[in-house]
Amino acid sequence: MNLTKKEKGVTMVEILVVLAILMILITASTIILNPVEKKARARDNKRFSDINTLDRMINEYLIDNGSYPDLENTLRESDTLPTGNISVDNASDGWIDTDLSEYHSRLPTDPINDAIYKYYYYHNASSYELNAVLEHSLEFAQDDGGDDLDRYEIGNDLTLISP
Repeated sequence: MNLTKKEKGVTMVEILVVLAILMILITASTIILNPVEKKARARDNKRFSDINTLDRMINEYLIDNGSYPDLENTLRESDTLPTGNISVDNASDGWIDTDLSEYHSRLPTDPINDAIYKYYYYHNASSYELNAVLEHSLEFAQDDGGDDLDRYEIGNDLTLISP
């Protein structure tokens, strides 16, 4: 055995130091970037866009037909298909039970569209309301002028759908 000759290689301590630095960087980037929060924010942005699209479709239908689409005093939810309709996002036969295909190619539905995250639509003879449940941008639900602090509301009577 020759003790004067130095062997080249990586020690266990060096490997542990590199692994510790990598773990710190991965943890820091996950905390800073927060992908779960970014996805929730992106879904909320889609909800805002969808609700505005629905609002435009409803108002254009009102201008053309003199009444709001669907049955009066009937709450519609984007995760529930009216009897006999084809698909929730079908503009002519979807979750709003009126042919709106003249105003958009599809009927917007929530990005998650389950029992919690969905869109709501209700109207009477003279007014309507659309709601969306938000994941991240809750301050918009609290500042929209409606009566439900947990839902983003749009329409000309924000008291039609009770909290």
